[in-house]
Amino acid sequence: MLFGSLLQIHGCTSSTRRYHRRGLATLRPVKRWYIVLLLLSAACSPAAETTTATASTTVAPTTTTTTVDLVDACQPPDFIPMVLPARVAADRSNIPQVPLDQFTTLPGTTIHIWSDQSDQPVMVVIRGALPPVKWIDTPEHITVRGIDAAFGPLPDDVWAAAWYEGPDTCDEYSVVFYPPVDVDEARAVAESMTGGS
Repeated sequence: MLFGSLLQIHGCTSSTRRYHRRGLATLRPVKRWYIVLLLLSAACSPAAETTTATASTTVAPTTTTTTVDLVDACQPPDFIPMVLPARVAADRSNIPQVPLDQFTTLPGTTIHIWSDQSDQPVMVVIRGALPPVKWIDTPEHITVRGIDAAFGPLPDDVWAAAWYEGPDTCDEYSVVFYPPVDVDEARAVAESMTGGS
């Protein structure tokens, strides 16, 4: 009824009114049926599911255990210097407290230390390693036990003689002189090594 009064206000004729009334009457059941169908399908259909995938990765910590056998120390050298530096005290061979430094803590080495009256190291003979640091200057060639050896300065005013007598690690030898070093005296000490194989 409301629709018919609206048509009259806008100047529609009665024939138009009938058409519109017929159209409304025809559309109403379809419209209602369509709305009912939509409501039923919405009510009966499964609810929309939102799936959230969360990736989580758990990595087990890897533990590696390595067992290392203790390094077998080289046997003491079977030779000694025939000349010692003047600073060495007569009764100070193999001092009870070995100074821990880069020369005396090399694994697998055997060392023999000579000290002065105040137990400060003067020199050390090392079997099983060459000096673990680089020469400051090009070392000079000297002869130790009939073999070519290097003799020269190392860092921190230390001097050393180094040579090897074979392919094994225990065939490597060093004589380290702690400061103050008399270079001529140190060379004479290194060249005085005799005996052994």
